[in-house]
This record gives sequence, structure tokens and C-alpha cells, in this order.
Amino acid sequence: MELVGAVAIGLTKLFGRVESDGLEHLPVQGPAIIAVNHTTIADVPPVLSTLHRAGLHPSVPCNADGCGTDHGHVRFIASSMVFKNPFIGPLARHAGMVEVGWRQAGAVALRAARDALGRGEIVGIYPEGDVSATTDGSPRRFRFGVGRLALDAQAPVVPVAHHDAREIGAGSVARTLGGALTSIVRRPTIRLRVGEPVQPAELRGLAIREAVDLVQQRVTDVWRSLAAEPATR
Repeated sequence: MELVGAVAIGLTKLFGRVESDGLEHLPVQGPAIIAVNHTTIADVPPVLSTLHRAGLHPSVPCNADGCGTDHGHVRFIASSMVFKNPFIGPLARHAGMVEVGWRQAGAVALRAARDALGRGEIVGIYPEGDVSATTDGSPRRFRFGVGRLALDAQAPVVPVAHHDAREIGAGSVARTLGGALTSIVRRPTIRLRVGEPVQPAELRGLAIREAVDLVQQRVTDVWRSLAAEPATR
């Protein structure tokens, strides 16, 4: 088991549990983009652990027997803050995550992600870019990156949504960690669903903003389908 997948599974077990469905929509071979809503830094372990258990490991491709057939690998785009963190940074590097910074650094990161897609890899992205969540946790306005990648690579985009990882912890890093500590006792259930991919044919001919809006709509539709269901305790 890859290190980051193992850590994500361990943390998720510690802080609560995940109910997931739609995992059959996850690819094990690229090029493909995984687009996930983002409400708190605490949503990363449940997302990565669910993908890992479904056979989509958060790491660089291993190129071993079965790679691309019975399992796949996903490399997420992550902010420079993640890489600078003394605890999370080494894990991000181990997972082959793509660092995105400010201004020109963002273009470099998109180029690296586009190159990965060109090699037939799977790239994960949090299109909202940060964790300043809305009151109800619904997806906020997506940034242009996911549209640029989808249009340039002509790759399908798989919408993934969770509700509500903020039950583990949310807000500042300190508040999130405080919530995570109490979640060991509270044992919240996070629900995660994978929707049907947005196919390249649906994006063809669209302007970047139109492509971004289409992807956002699909992720939001998945999120709404979860939010409409009774909470599990």
C-alpha cells in the first residue's frame, strides 16, 4: 500500500467514517481529471482514502503489473502551503502532487498537470482553490484551471462531492485540528459520491468559462444529491 493512501485510511478511521457510492465511475487509466469540492482541510483524508480503497491510489504511477487495469494512480494539484507544511509537505511530495503557487507558478503547475495528462495519467483538482466554504457547504465558484486542463487535454472530468466533511473540523488550521480531536469521540459520517464523467465531447467548442461552469454544475448536482438525503448518524 502506498504511504499516502495508508495514512489517509488511518486518519479517516480515527476521525470518523465514510459512506460512498458511484465508485464505478472512477477511472484507473488516464487521461482523466478528478474534480472534488473543497470545504475544509479535513476533507482530504476521507477523499484520498475513498479513492485509494476504490483502486485509485494517491501516488505517481507504479507501472507494475495491473497498473492501469486493476488499479490506477491520481496526482492531485496542491497549494504551496501544503508543500511548506513540515508534516504534510513530505507526504505531498511522496504522492507526486503538483505544486501550485501564485501568479506564474500557477501556470507552471497547470503545465505540469497538462503534461501528466498527456502521458495518460489521472490528475486530481480542487477547483474552488481554497476552503472558505459557504454556509451550507455547497460548491463555490470554480477557478479556470479545471476548464483549461479539460479543454487542452480533451480529458473526461469525473465529478466527486462529499457532504459534510466539516463535521470533522473546519475553519482555521487550529480550529480544524480541535474539531478533529473531538471527532474521535463524535465519530461523524462523511458521505461521498462519484458522478458520471463529463465527456470531452460535451466540452468541445466551449469557451473556458463555459467549460468551468459545466464542470461546476456537475459537481454541484452530485453535492445536491447528497445534501438532499437524510444525515446518517
